[in-house]
Parts: sequence; structure tokens; C-alpha cells
Amino acid sequence: MLGINQQKGVSLIELLVVMAIVIILTIMAVPLFTSFMNEFRLKATVQKLYYSLQYARSEAVKQNQAVYVSFQTSDNWCYGTNPASACTCSTPSGCSLGATTAPRTQNLTLTVTGLTSNTLQFEGSRGAAGASSVITFTVYGQTPTMSIKITGLGNMIICSPNVSGYPACT
Repeated sequence: MLGINQQKGVSLIELLVVMAIVIILTIMAVPLFTSFMNEFRLKATVQKLYYSLQYARSEAVKQNQAVYVSFQTSDNWCYGTNPASACTCSTPSGCSLGATTAPRTQNLTLTVTGLTSNTLQFEGSRGAAGASSVITFTVYGQTPTMSIKITGLGNMIICSPNVSGYPACT
């Protein structure tokens, strides 16, 4: 039984204090969550390309013929895999072994160094790459970058100067 001076519930000041704490925590969490999501997308995209490159190399050896991975760089990036000749990844069905285009909400750019005409060739007998190259994804306006380094023998490694869990690019 409540006495005359006892109240039930919370006061307006208590409610405002709790709301202020929740707002402050939310404001602090949003940038961290955005950064986390960008890094997660970056890792997923690089790993998907890595597996596509491994597939292209294995198909070259399996079919005993050259397999090409063609890249279109910049904001509207894409890559596609095709046996016997380079393909245009931005053309639907242009690459018979598959193509991937940049999702609109991903906020990543693609750069390729070391390749002629942005095309990587895996030769058929041993799966060697036509040239040593580096394929790099970068988050717009931020520092996270991840790269796939490909040697002339076709060996690949994922590296990053600023994403934890990966060796630094040398």
C-alpha cells in the first residue's frame, strides 16, 4: 500500500537523463557501425574476387587452354572470366565463366596495376599468370584498402596495409 508521499513511475528529469544517454551512445555507435560495415563489404568483395581468380586458374589447367580475367576499373567496376579470349564484363553474358559487377551501395573502387588492357591471362599447362599484378579495392573516402597480389607463376595472396587479419602488402 502506497503512502501519501510515495510516487509511482519516473520523473521527467529521470526520463530526460536516460534519453540523453541513449542518444549519446547512438551517436557514438553509428560511425563505428558504418566503418565496420564498409570493412566487412571490402573483405567479402576481395575474397569473392580471390576465389574467382582461383577458379579461373583451375579452369585454365583443367581445360588446358588460356583463361582470361578482364577488369573494368573505377567506380563502376566489374570483372569477368572467359576461356580463350578476353571478354567485356559490363556486357550481360559477355563472359562465359562468370562476371561480377559493383553493387551500387558498396562504395568501393577497383584499381589494377601490372596488366596490359586490364586483362589477366592464366595459361593452360601450369596455370601461370601472364604478368605479375596487383588488384586493389578501396573504400570511398576512407583508408581501408585490400589487394590481391598475383605472381608470374599464378600464386595469389590477399594483403592489406590497414585491415587486421591480413599480412601487410610488400
